[in-house]
Amino acid sequence: MSQTKQELRTKLREARTNMDEASRTRENAAIIANVSYYIRSKQPKRIAAYVPVRTEPGGRLLLDALHAETSALILPVSLEDRRLDWALYEGPTSLVPGAFGIQEPGGTRLGPEALNFCDLVIAPALACTPSGIRLGKGGGFYDRALATGVKADVVTLLFNGEIRDDIEVEEHDLPVNVIITPAGVRNLGA
Repeated sequence: MSQTKQELRTKLREARTNMDEASRTRENAAIIANVSYYIRSKQPKRIAAYVPVRTEPGGRLLLDALHAETSALILPVSLEDRRLDWALYEGPTSLVPGAFGIQEPGGTRLGPEALNFCDLVIAPALACTPSGIRLGKGGGFYDRALATGVKADVVTLLFNGEIRDDIEVEEHDLPVNVIITPAGVRNLGA
């Protein structure tokens, strides 16, 4: 892992942690409105997303907003080999602590290939290049999951200021199709 990428991850995590609550609440509300608008325009039948931690875009209200927009919302279950399995989201009470301390759905697992049956994938990121290359948290979980030939549109949610030119791009990095921020929806095609 590049030292430059690790330093940038640290800087971005600190910025998210230090964001004041009023700004976080305002930006999360705008992100949820924009992602809901995007979903309504696309009408996907099955969406894959993630459970945001407190400092991630969308915050604690994101899952219920997504769940209201689709008939099937699946969330990741982290496996020990750094791959992702998936399970259906059945509401906040269905979430349990996962292998890495992140909340995960506790229901029946659908298998790693469940991602290939989604119409839309919302992948987490700390930042993204203007061309859509995402900077993840460094574990490679989503890089591996998206490299399996996922045909769905891949979206990432970011706070204002997290689209950056200074992200080191590596050969294995795959672009997202859409970046959603509080400012709006940036469709990158693909």
